[in-house]
Amino acid sequence: MTTQNPPASCTVVLAGSIAKSLRLEVREGLSKLDRKPMLVGFLANQDPAARLYADWINKTCEENGFRFSLREVDREELEEQILAANKDETVDGIIVYYPIFNSRQDQYLQQLIDASKDVEGLCHQYVFNMYQNIRFVDEQKLRKSILPCTPLAIVKVLEYLKVYNTILPYGNRLFGHSITIVNRSEVVGRPLAALLANDGACVYSVDVTGVQQFTRGEGIKKTRHDVVEKVGWALEDCVPLSDVVISGVPGQAFEFPTHLLKEGAVCINFSTEKNFGPEVKNRASIYVPAIGKVTIIVLLRNLLRIVQNRELKEYLIDKVAQPYTHVEDFRQIESRGRSSELSPHSGMLRQIKPKNARSKRELAKREPLAHENTKVVLFLRGTTCSSLVQDLVSDINAIKRPFTIRFTKKNDIHPFEDASSLEFFSQKNDASLLLFGSHSKKRPHCLTWIRCFCGQVLDMLEVYVIKDTARTLAQFKGEKCKVGQKPLLSFSGAQFESPVANQYTLAKNILTDFFRGGESATVDVEGLQLMINFAAGEDALDGSPAKIHMRCWRIVTKRSGQKVPRVEVEEMGPRIDFTIGRTKEAEASLWKESMRKAKGVEAKSKKNIETDLVGDKIGRIHLGKQDLSELQTRKMKGLKRDREVEVDEGADDISIVSEDDANIGEGVELKRQRVA
Repeated sequence: MTTQNPPASCTVVLAGSIAKSLRLEVREGLSKLDRKPMLVGFLANQDPAARLYADWINKTCEENGFRFSLREVDREELEEQILAANKDETVDGIIVYYPIFNSRQDQYLQQLIDASKDVEGLCHQYVFNMYQNIRFVDEQKLRKSILPCTPLAIVKVLEYLKVYNTILPYGNRLFGHSITIVNRSEVVGRPLAALLANDGACVYSVDVTGVQQFTRGEGIKKTRHDVVEKVGWALEDCVPLSDVVISGVPGQAFEFPTHLLKEGAVCINFSTEKNFGPEVKNRASIYVPAIGKVTIIVLLRNLLRIVQNRELKEYLIDKVAQPYTHVEDFRQIESRGRSSELSPHSGMLRQIKPKNARSKRELAKREPLAHENTKVVLFLRGTTCSSLVQDLVSDINAIKRPFTIRFTKKNDIHPFEDASSLEFFSQKNDASLLLFGSHSKKRPHCLTWIRCFCGQVLDMLEVYVIKDTARTLAQFKGEKCKVGQKPLLSFSGAQFESPVANQYTLAKNILTDFFRGGESATVDVEGLQLMINFAAGEDALDGSPAKIHMRCWRIVTKRSGQKVPRVEVEEMGPRIDFTIGRTKEAEASLWKESMRKAKGVEAKSKKNIETDLVGDKIGRIHLGKQDLSELQTRKMKGLKRDREVEVDEGADDISIVSEDDANIGEGVELKRQRVA
C-alpha cells in the first residue's frame, strides 16, 4: 500500500481575512437603506462568554454603520421584554444570549421572538425551512430564509476556501465531498450537518453517542437530506474518508487525533477552545483556527436581510387595497404569474397605500417622474458565463459609467422563462435597463438586453456574440474616452429603417435607449468624444439573418489651420459582431402606458409661431379683407401740384423733375419749367 506525500506547507487562514469580503457585501447593502438598522441584544445571565460576545457585536456594529442596544434584564422579565421588542417598530432585529434557564424554557424563549426580527434563525419557521431544504419564505422565491449564524458562518468559510464547486448548479456544489463534523448540538452541529448535506456533501456527524450520516442519497437525487445511523462506527472510521474536518467540542480536555486526518484535508475549528494541536499543520493543507469574526459579520448580514425581506413584503404583498372581482381576470393573472399580478395595466389595479412613514418615503422614491431621470443600467451574470462575455460586459460598463450597477455574483436566472428575478433586481436597484450575460452550448456567448417599465419587463433582445471577431477594450491601444461621455449613435443598414416592425427595428429601439444617456439642453463640441455605430449586413445566402456589427470610435479633433478643426476617428473598442436570437416585444397596453406623457410636460404651442429645422423662429400673420381703393400710397413732394399753377386740360406736356432727381445729371442743373 502506497502512501501519499504530505503537503509542502499548511496555509493558516484567519477569520479576519474571510470576514473582509462579507463586510463589503454588508456595507453595500446598508448603503441602499435610508436608515441604520437597529439590533437589540438581551443579556439575562452572568456568563462571561456571553458578555464578551455582546461586546464584539457592539464594536462590529459601530464599525459597519449599524445601531446596537444591549439590554441587561432579569431572566424573569425577559419574556415581557421580548414581547415589547416584537411590537417596537424601531427595533429591526433581536438576539438573546443563551443559556438562560438551561431547560426547555430556553426553547420557549426562542419561539417567542417574531420571525421578522429573529436574526439568529432559531424560530420554528426558519428551522423547518433549514431541515426541509426550503431556501425561501415566500412562493415567489424573493425573500430568503434566515439561517443560524454559526453554521452559516462555516458555510461562508468553505465558500471562501473554494471547497464549494462553483461549476456545479446552486444547491449541489458540495457534491463529491466527504465532511466530518465533531459536534451534534442542536445549536451548531446538527444544523451545520443538514446545511452541508443539503448542498450535496456526504456528512458524518460525530458525538459521544456515535456517528450519523447525512446525505441526499445516491447521486443527490433527493431534495432534502436523510439521516442514517452508522452502527459501530467511530471517529477512526470516518475521519480518514473526509476531505474536510470541522470540530467544535467545548472544553479543554478534548484534543482531536490529528494522525487520523487525510493528508491535505481542510480543518476548521469553531470552538472557543483549540481542538486541534500544532501538529495539525503537518497533515492539513488549510487550517482555520477560529471563526468568531465571520460569525458576527454573518449576524449583521442576517439583520440586513431581515430588513430587506420586511420592506419587500410590505411593498409587494401586504399593500393590497382592491381584491379581484372577476374569476376570468383572476385566472388570467394567475396564468401570467406574479409580475402581471402586480401590474397596474392588467385591468385589475392594485392600489398601494403606505402604512408608515418609512414605506411612504420608499413609495415616493418609486413614483413616476414628469421629467425622466438618467436611466441606470444593471449588469448581471448567469450561473455559467464565458470569459469573453464577462470581458465585454465589463467594457460596456466602462462606456456607460457612472450610471451603472454591476453584480459579479452568479444568478440562476432564465430571462425568457421567468422574469420575476429580473423585475426584483430592477425594483430594488431602481434600474430600468439590464444587461444579462450567460453562456451555454445551445446559446453560446449570450447577451440579453432588457428594458423595464414600472418594475416590469417591457421588452427583451437576445444576441449571440461571434467569438472569432470579438475584441475587447484592452486589445485596442491608444487613449480611451473619458467617463460619462454622451455618445453619437449611428445605425446603418436597410433593416433598421424597415417600415414594418421586426427584430432589427426592436434592436435599434433598445440599443438607442441603452446608450443614449441623459438628456442635455446644450452640447459642447469638445465633449463629443465617442461614436458608436451599428451596421446591419446583408442576409446570408443560406437564409440566416444578417449580422449586426458594433464598432466604438473615439472622435479626435486636430488643428487644420482654419477655424473648423480637422476631425478624425480612431477605433477604441469593444468590437462586437452578433446575431439576433430570441426577442420579446412589449405588450400593447404596457407599451401605451410607457409612452404616455404627463400633463404640463410638453411646452404649449404658440399660435402661428413655428420653429424650423435650423432652430429659427417663423411667425405667420393673418390679415383681414383689404380695400385697395383706400390703400395709402407713398406721398412724394415732386408729384404734388403747385398751388399757383393751373393746368388746362389741353395744355402741352410739361417736364416735371423731382427735387430728389435734381442732381442726376453730371454737373447740369435741372430747373422746373414754369408755365406762363
